[in-house]
Amino acid sequence: ARTVQMKLLPKENPVLGGFDIAGICLPAYEVGGDYYDFVNLGETKIGIAIGDVSGKGVPAAIYMTLTKGILQSHAEENISPKNVLSKVNRLMYKTIEKNSFVSMFYAIIDLKTKKIRYSRAGHNPVILAGLRDEKQEFLTPKGVALGLDDGGVFDSVLEEREFDLRSG
Repeated sequence: ARTVQMKLLPKENPVLGGFDIAGICLPAYEVGGDYYDFVNLGETKIGIAIGDVSGKGVPAAIYMTLTKGILQSHAEENISPKNVLSKVNRLMYKTIEKNSFVSMFYAIIDLKTKKIRYSRAGHNPVILAGLRDEKQEFLTPKGVALGLDDGGVFDSVLEEREFDLRSG
């Protein structure tokens, strides 16, 4: 199960002019619901997802696989992280057990404008780290984990934010 799960994660990091993007997954258990992914959105955009399925073991790994498929199928048609997560949430709510959920951070980097748009569905805050002399900050837009609500509360709480990327 661990081998299958690890094969579902990206096999290589994206190579993009002017950007250094990398990911790694080191699960605490033999198999679980840890997840990250890169989504090709054409020549000028890339999606980045970081997620975690509640629970551990094979059930969490199965839900991680489901989450990956749903995200990949909806990410390419939409350039709004909030809209993508909203669509993923509706399908997850219909599919997973009611005591399970998935936390996720989803961002889209626009290589042309050097902007990043992002939303956070109940996931841990993402740390934005700059050059040594700059302070770090937490990216904490509001959001509820995927699969807990059919969309009413989820959509009303979920925020999307944007900032400019710069060297360093």
